[in-house]
Amino acid sequence: MFSLTEKKESLRKAWDLFISTGEISSNIRPIIANSWVRCRKMSINPYLKVEEKVSQAKLQDEIEKHRNLLEVSLPIIKNLYDFVQGSGFLISLATEKGIVIEIRGDTEILKKSKLCRGNILTENSVGTNSIGLCLINKKPVQVFAAEHFRKSFHEWTCSSAPIFDENKNLLGILNMNGDYEKVHLHTLGMVVGGAKAIENSLLMQKSYNEVAVSNTLKTAIMESIDEGLIVLNKDRSITHINDRAKKILKIAEPKEKALYRKISELLGVEHPLIAEIDNCFKKVNYENIFLEEDYTVTFKLINPRDESPIGLILVLKETKKMKKIVNRFVGARAMYTFNDLIGNNESFLSAVNMAKFASQSDSNVLLIGESGTGKEIFAQAIHNFSKRKDGPFLAINCGGLPRNLVESELFGYAEGAFTGAQKGGNPGKFELADGGTLFLDEIGEMPLEFQVLLLRVLQERAIMRIGGKKLIPVDVRIIAATNKNLKDEVKSGNFRKDLYYRLNVLTISIPPLRERPDDIPLLAEHLLNKLKKGLNKNVKKIDHEVIDAFRNYNWPGNIRELQNVLERALNLSTTENIHISSIPDSIAGCKKELKNISPLNVYEKQLITSLLKENHGNKTRVAQILGISRTTLYKKLKQYY
Repeated sequence: MFSLTEKKESLRKAWDLFISTGEISSNIRPIIANSWVRCRKMSINPYLKVEEKVSQAKLQDEIEKHRNLLEVSLPIIKNLYDFVQGSGFLISLATEKGIVIEIRGDTEILKKSKLCRGNILTENSVGTNSIGLCLINKKPVQVFAAEHFRKSFHEWTCSSAPIFDENKNLLGILNMNGDYEKVHLHTLGMVVGGAKAIENSLLMQKSYNEVAVSNTLKTAIMESIDEGLIVLNKDRSITHINDRAKKILKIAEPKEKALYRKISELLGVEHPLIAEIDNCFKKVNYENIFLEEDYTVTFKLINPRDESPIGLILVLKETKKMKKIVNRFVGARAMYTFNDLIGNNESFLSAVNMAKFASQSDSNVLLIGESGTGKEIFAQAIHNFSKRKDGPFLAINCGGLPRNLVESELFGYAEGAFTGAQKGGNPGKFELADGGTLFLDEIGEMPLEFQVLLLRVLQERAIMRIGGKKLIPVDVRIIAATNKNLKDEVKSGNFRKDLYYRLNVLTISIPPLRERPDDIPLLAEHLLNKLKKGLNKNVKKIDHEVIDAFRNYNWPGNIRELQNVLERALNLSTTENIHISSIPDSIAGCKKELKNISPLNVYEKQLITSLLKENHGNKTRVAQILGISRTTLYKKLKQYY
């Protein structure tokens, strides 16, 4: 059996032969022989002593890039070094590019080896070496003495093992160098064990990070939803809880202190939820809804493959939140805005401006106008221009409700309030409109006995359901509307005086259409464009004769009647115009009254004509010169032309 010195000498002779002739001796391992051949082809100088290094900046980049690998490897490198300290070995860590980023060893051996951070130990940089071969073959390897291609490495034995991630991607190389005379059979095994330890630590850290990220994401998701969420393990201890659930259940303890405590400790054993939770765990498949006045709870068992339950999820929803969801689906929205209020009539514009002022307040509004004047459009526009625009808008026709349903419609009812009452009760319009606007149309038709209940709600800002025992606060803005003279109704005893003054904070009078003849062309065009889309009609205009008839008609049904007349005309029209034959005879027969122009009017007409010519048709300028409003000027232009 050869001694280490004899083995080294035998290898040295084989190395000399290869360097001088390129011939491979039989005692050279194939992995070494193949490497020598590659080095010869790359013209690597076997006698060069200067080691290739990266710049300091590049080294810092590599260290930063491999920060995680380095931090995980350092404790293992330290343990290995503690084991071999004083024995003439050094331990290094190289990247997947062969750049040394960490080295540990005795001072004497470090000086002798001249190895340092930043050295490049790839095969094409320094020839055959264990790090270079490990990078190429991705297997543990030991290179002894003269097996190294460079002569300056012939006093060393180097053992290297690759470090892989969980996907078998090469991350780096763990290496141990020592004097060839001190090499041991188990040296490579130590390095392989160290590399495996680094891989396991990286895998554990990745798993830990994934769990931490998963928990962070779970927490973020739980906190981002509107519902309260609680997860219990099979011992009824809380493993997850979000702030919304703490708020709904009025849990004062910080979340950290609530975790892993039994829910019965936080809520008290008498809390009705505790018994329901116990019932859940007794069943294999269970999903139920628990109802309280302020919130609902949905339970969902966690039982993989229908085995014994391992946990329970509680989803808590505040009653107010559920009402908002319900409102979204039942259409509790205001569709109209101030852009839908069409007209230039002074009285009408005054009403619109008053409505805009009212929208910036939370005071009660009373809309007064004949049927069909657009009171609900005004109400919706006020809502959509207010701070409550994102809240619900609900309308209730006080004159269209049976007397026996008025109270339940407005205030709702509690569970068990009467035979057939819905389980859990039912919210009324005031609750459903919470945070938004309630439009009380035809308020003058509300029965007297319910007016006092409405007055109490307006005063206390709270309601009590029929059969209920608890006052429920409501934040609702009231807009009421009537086509009656409520003062006269108060005098006749049909309307409460105190309710009238409570509602009559901001009063808006909407003029009837007969007082807005100049707005009729605008309104007719607007309604025509709106209606023809729904009826799929290609009607483009309304004849002047029709407009004249519209101007002179009394319109007892106001805008609603105008809309109905236009819809009828659209259905009857067979051309691109609406003709006089398409409208009812009662309207078509309204002839335009001929106006005799007095000499003074003749002069006025001549003056306006002259001024328009001088000012190139600038009507604003002409109105200023005449000292009249633009509206008055437009009236005169229609009168004279």
